[in-house]
Amino acid sequence: MLATDPNSSATVTFTGTGITWIGYQDQWSGIAKVYVDGTLISTPVDTFASPQRAQSSVYSINGLSPGTHTLMIVTTSTHDAASAGSWIWVDAFDIQ
Repeated sequence: MLATDPNSSATVTFTGTGITWIGYQDQWSGIAKVYVDGTLISTPVDTFASPQRAQSSVYSINGLSPGTHTLMIVTTSTHDAASAGSWIWVDAFDIQ
């Protein structure tokens, strides 16, 4: 997924105790909201990076109860002052 439109989302349902969102981070990347099992993570994820980082671990959560879970990434179309854009990149997920 590569998106900048507000409220675009990527959702993955998985069985395990943790997951890592792997993506691209650069000077045009923005801020995303992350939900785990329908609960908003309290701190938005800022994906800005300079220099750019490919196949980067953007967000991880571990220690979930064994079973089926859902991770959802939602674009906010916002970015920090250092970024020139609001792109959110989702390349892969690593499930534990």
